[in-house]
Amino acid sequence: MTLENAVEAILEQGKAEANRVLEEARNERQRMLSEVRAEAAKALGETEKAARVEADRKRVQELARAELESRKIVLAAQKEALDKVYEGALERLGRLSDNAEILRRLLKANESEWRSGGKVYCSPRDEAVVRKIVGDSFAGTVECAGGVVIESADETRRVDLRYETLLRDVWDDAVKEVAETLWPPEQ
Repeated sequence: MTLENAVEAILEQGKAEANRVLEEARNERQRMLSEVRAEAAKALGETEKAARVEADRKRVQELARAELESRKIVLAAQKEALDKVYEGALERLGRLSDNAEILRRLLKANESEWRSGGKVYCSPRDEAVVRKIVGDSFAGTVECAGGVVIESADETRRVDLRYETLLRDVWDDAVKEVAETLWPPEQ
């Protein structure tokens, strides 16, 4: 074997070794790329899943917020309507045709409070009627839609029989029924 043959054999052996190393490097690169792609796909999948979950959460949150806001608007409108009904009822109480008879009955039912030195107050509009009934027990007027306020002789007790107070007591007991009549519950 000559030197030339030896060099050629070494070169071929070197080429074969280089090809083997290159092939291993290509295989290693493919394996690494496959792993990176798999990890990237997994990370992308997890990110997409997390984004969907977050989007769903935000959608539900926005829907709940919108529903709450619409309920507030409806409740405010219902309260405004009930307030108008209340004010209308109070106004009508102040204009009752049998107001004088109602005042007589209220004063008669509470006669023990004002006959024994108590004081009676009423609206300016009802002054003549009340004065006629209670005489010297009349103490003055108060701003109200109607009715009377009776104060005991020792000023320790007040009986508030103003229409506003009587309506408020009835209203507090009946407002739920009134609301259900105006806005029946959904079945």
